[in-house]
Amino acid sequence: MSFPITLMRKRKPFIPLSSRRIPCLRFTSSWSCILTTFLLLFCFVIQISCEKQKPTGPLSKKKTNSPPTITSVKILPEHPTTENQLSVIIQSRDPDGDLVSYRYEWIRNDKEMAGEGGSMLRSGVLKKGDVVQVRVIPSDGKEEGKPFLSDPVRIANAPPVVQEVWIEPKAPTVKDDLRALQKSFDADGDPIYFTYQWERSGAPMVNERKEVLERGPFKKGETITVTIVPDDREIMGAPKKAVPVTILNSPPVIESSPPVSVEGARYTYHVKVSDPDNDPITFALKSHPKGMRIDAKSGLIEWLIQSEDRGLHDLEIEVSDNEGGKSYQRFTLAIEVK
Repeated sequence: MSFPITLMRKRKPFIPLSSRRIPCLRFTSSWSCILTTFLLLFCFVIQISCEKQKPTGPLSKKKTNSPPTITSVKILPEHPTTENQLSVIIQSRDPDGDLVSYRYEWIRNDKEMAGEGGSMLRSGVLKKGDVVQVRVIPSDGKEEGKPFLSDPVRIANAPPVVQEVWIEPKAPTVKDDLRALQKSFDADGDPIYFTYQWERSGAPMVNERKEVLERGPFKKGETITVTIVPDDREIMGAPKKAVPVTILNSPPVIESSPPVSVEGARYTYHVKVSDPDNDPITFALKSHPKGMRIDAKSGLIEWLIQSEDRGLHDLEIEVSDNEGGKSYQRFTLAIEVK
């Protein structure tokens, strides 16, 4: 005979609700539970924020300024003369990227130049042979960097300058000697010497290299100019050419002297003339006694004297060429009739 067996589970002991550890049940209301949860979350966020702000290594120090440095200083021009103004080209860097400014100390022959503290050194304060340097001190506005001294440059000889050239006389004829005149200057005060090259109608006159071009090698209508080159025995300056002059027409020249008295009843006078330009000549009487004549081509004067011609007579002879050049001869003729 069999009997059914029933297994019974062991029941847990009953624990009163007031004794169980259930969150928030210790507080008297649900609002207290909510406030507590919010405070816990707030503290958690603050802790995370503080963790992020904590230094990962040793305590960092305050960042310090780094001064600027100069890598190159160059004086321009590289071969200056006393007429040049000197300037400076600078290459520099600043580790912090700050704007860099500079102080300048100009040095002449190893001595600092008082009153010269700009970025440019004006012309006229140096002389030939001086050795010049510049010391540059950089600054970023917070502190100055290490000074940098440029390489020296030497003030070279300045070439002499011909400022103006002209020829005198300004209206020459074939009878004139031509002289080259000039106005010149040497910045170093050196004595200046000159060489001359004359030109006739654009062609060099090879053998004419003096200050004066003597009459003879030119004729009417030709143009004459001269080029002057200055030299201070160290260097030659730039050549300078004069404005050309044109050889003008020369008037004829009366070479004979008239007889001023007459014996007998006939007066003759052959006027002798030369023309520097070999132009054809024309003769004329501008003032003369009645009955006197002159041959326009030969210049022969003839006069048959009458009894009524006794006394003094004023004569004026005009000689002209085909270019309008004229010359005159004036005299008084005394006539005595017996």
